[in-house]
Amino acid sequence: MFGLYTVIFAVLLAAFAYAVSPDNSPSANEQILQLETHPPGFKIKILKKIREGAQSSNLLEGLANGFMKDYEPLPILDYKFENDSLLYTEYKGKTFKPEVNKIAFADLLGNKSGTLNKEGQKAFIEKNLIIERRYLLGTDKFGRDILSRLLIGVRVSLSVGFISVGISLIIGILLGALAGFFRGWVDESIMFVINVFWSIPTLLLAMGLYISAGSLIENKLVMIFIAVGLTMWVDTARIVRGQFIVLREMEFVAAARSLGFANMRIIFKHILPNIMGPVIVVACANFANAILVESGLSYIGLGIQPPAPSWGSMLNEYKDFIDTNKAYLALFPGLAIMLLVLAFNLVGNGLRDALDVKGQLD
Repeated sequence: MFGLYTVIFAVLLAAFAYAVSPDNSPSANEQILQLETHPPGFKIKILKKIREGAQSSNLLEGLANGFMKDYEPLPILDYKFENDSLLYTEYKGKTFKPEVNKIAFADLLGNKSGTLNKEGQKAFIEKNLIIERRYLLGTDKFGRDILSRLLIGVRVSLSVGFISVGISLIIGILLGALAGFFRGWVDESIMFVINVFWSIPTLLLAMGLYISAGSLIENKLVMIFIAVGLTMWVDTARIVRGQFIVLREMEFVAAARSLGFANMRIIFKHILPNIMGPVIVVACANFANAILVESGLSYIGLGIQPPAPSWGSMLNEYKDFIDTNKAYLALFPGLAIMLLVLAFNLVGNGLRDALDVKGQLD
């Protein structure tokens, strides 16, 4: 149940990632270079300098792809109003001295300045343009919020898992069913293909498919779906084949044949529904493997391309920090991968026990 709750929580996070992320910009890529590699729990005020002509996203676009920002974020330590200007102390980073600057209300507010009196401008600035932001997991080397990038990265891991497992199920069930049902030369041919794929390490095969076919498909995320899916159908095919070999000799299959049903109807309407338990279990295991393969591809630079966040690429980017006081930069994405993979393995184990009717009878 822990695994199931974790998976459900991850799915909800993926669906509403931009709604709950502290940094809801596209790919959580709001860079504030002055905040480079600050520790977890770091807190600072942010002054929003409105950019004229910048477009913001509507709600649906924002929830799907992130919210475009119509302001430039500026970290400040303190501020005060002076006549019709804002006097603020700009934070320049850990190794630089803060700098005192002044900006007129008209420059700070843009077109909004003409619709408000001086007191209204002050109130608007304090309420809407100066916020306090806390970085619960710290910032990376570009001053981006690590927590936000981890949350957006859930989408990549789950989408790769769902689509690649779907591809592997379609191929694995089809080939496994044909091999187990027809036997003979059909079985031998399919088993030869299965053994060839089985002999190649999953990550190496995914790399080969990604490199060889990557130039044909522009969208690298789609390429990862295909590469991972085509490397994981073998487990499904072997399980389905074994189940079909057993069930094809059962009485209900003989009855279906005696009634003159076509082979395809017997395969997909009579045998296949009876083997879905083991298939669901192996699908959960494949889901966990898909997350690991995608993380591995991203770790070696063949996965999701920057600035899109991926747990594997985050792990690669900060692996050199693992023996420093900034080890959290690599530990957080590593823990996220471990927790999600563990959750799917636990769900698979639970489903195996729940669907094992013979074991329950014993």
